[in-house]
Amino acid sequence: MTALVESYRHRTGEHCASTALRNLLAHHGTALSEGMIFGLASGLGFYYLKSDVTSPTRMFHGRTASLESDFGRNTGVPLDDRPEPDDERAWQALREGIDRGQPVLISTDTFYLGYHRTTSHFPGHRCVVVGYDDASRCVLIADRKFEAYQRCSFDELRRARNAPDYPISCNNQYGDLRGEMKLGRPLAEAIRVAIGRNARGMLEPEEALPAGIPALRRLAAELPDWGDAADWCWAARFGYQVVIKRGAAGSFFRSLYAEFLREAAPRVPEIARVLPAERMDAIAAGWRELAAVLKEQSEREVCDPGLFARAGSMANTLADAEENFFSDALGLPGA
Repeated sequence: MTALVESYRHRTGEHCASTALRNLLAHHGTALSEGMIFGLASGLGFYYLKSDVTSPTRMFHGRTASLESDFGRNTGVPLDDRPEPDDERAWQALREGIDRGQPVLISTDTFYLGYHRTTSHFPGHRCVVVGYDDASRCVLIADRKFEAYQRCSFDELRRARNAPDYPISCNNQYGDLRGEMKLGRPLAEAIRVAIGRNARGMLEPEEALPAGIPALRRLAAELPDWGDAADWCWAARFGYQVVIKRGAAGSFFRSLYAEFLREAAPRVPEIARVLPAERMDAIAAGWRELAAVLKEQSEREVCDPGLFARAGSMANTLADAEENFFSDALGLPGA
């Protein structure tokens, strides 16, 4: 059997999840920019992981883990991002979605997707399955940076969605759409709700992993000691990559949030006074500067402890700026 959602229009973008959500929403008749989608999803975040069983052993990331579900909560779109521990049930749910003419948002580790041609793990990468073919045992995937659909074998997809051989699994996470993918509340109201949720998540995180401003403070404190790690070079390189590359819009997602603020200001006039986009532009520039220090470190044959110390000081300054920004965000009426 072969099935394809022929009406789906794929457009490339800056970040995997916000690109996918933008395209899925457009498929259902609502056109919003990627920046607006990212902000409506309360997507700006921070978490920090230090573990001897991961590669690299020290890593951080700049978006929230709950972006997809929060998009539904903030906007009233009946989209629930849910895990499915059983591989066969996860596959059946995907097939049933395609058979209904519904593209399916999934979470993957790019290491297992052959068309990415990568040797490093990157779990949590979002893409959209738009079709499948039983004869060739392949699916068609709409993926952020690829203009054309990518072919992926059933076996590759299963490993990418729920890998048994890496400590961090995507747990077959997928977007379960229960109804019409339309905004369920006025856009201005959704903007206020989204900003408030994002602010509380950064200031008072409830996640199991170190997250939000407290995790950023921890990174700042521990960066000077990264040189003691056996993989200090790879940790520095990965840190540079997650700020500038790997779907982070070139500025650790902060430029996407600045775009959101610019678009949101005409609908919520208080934003221009309380949270002008220029404040986030400055934070984005600070992350690019920190990434440049990590990149310089990663290109050295011998670790320079002074570079990690400088990066730690820069991270602490950024923590101050982001804490002040989100503290002010809680003063926005309706947030």
